[in-house]
Amino acid sequence: MAFLDDFPEKAKEFAGTASEKAKDLADAAVVKAKEVADNAKLTAAILSEQRAIDKSYKAIGEWYLSQLEGDAPEAIADVVAAAQASQTKLEELRAARQKTGAAEPIPVERSCPLCGAVSDGKFCPQCGAPMGD
Repeated sequence: MAFLDDFPEKAKEFAGTASEKAKDLADAAVVKAKEVADNAKLTAAILSEQRAIDKSYKAIGEWYLSQLEGDAPEAIADVVAAAQASQTKLEELRAARQKTGAAEPIPVERSCPLCGAVSDGKFCPQCGAPMGD
């Protein structure tokens, strides 16, 4: 029974191969996890910058509408008209709510537990962390 004579050596060889394969799999998992984490950080940074740009655009638009006298340039006349129509509708809705006696909800601003940014939302606009209750 030559098979049984070689069995301990074959078992050691198999265990060594299995150990190397397990190590390779673990190394690959670590690399993949790091790639996923790096991608998530980049995505969060991109979203944060996009929010900052959106806030700037909003401020520019609000300023422009407040400074606008007369007709808007033809290139943006439809956008200005839509914004003005929405503003009028918003004022009408607030007036209707006021007639019912309902008070306007006061937003509760909280500081982010991670980065300290202030927001009235459920999630931090800077880092995306939950703002808590």
